[in-house]
Amino acid sequence: MKPVFHPDMDAVEPAAVFAALADPIRLGIVVALADGVEVEARCGSFNDLASPSLLTYHFTKLREAGVTRARVDGTARLISLRREEFDRRFPGLLDSVIEAARRDPNLPRLPEGHLCRV
Repeated sequence: MKPVFHPDMDAVEPAAVFAALADPIRLGIVVALADGVEVEARCGSFNDLASPSLLTYHFTKLREAGVTRARVDGTARLISLRREEFDRRFPGLLDSVIEAARRDPNLPRLPEGHLCRV
């Protein structure tokens, strides 16, 4: 299996970040990861938000925008926020977006305790 590409945070453009965070499903993924106390979660944990093929697309967009990191562990793919790196590049941005998203009643959400952590 080929390695998963993660952009260098210094090369991440603000427009790409805003585009990635503008989608409700991607924002729901980010909020779920943040609410999961910043741990790695199995990609299958998010199946309540969209179909597996659509989730693959959304995970790719978040990863390419520098918001998340993906790691392959056997047959599982694990996803986590790149919180420390992201905050160094864009201080306070992720916290602001997550807090605003938490107040949005229309944001797609995972059921409580549904996030499968590693």
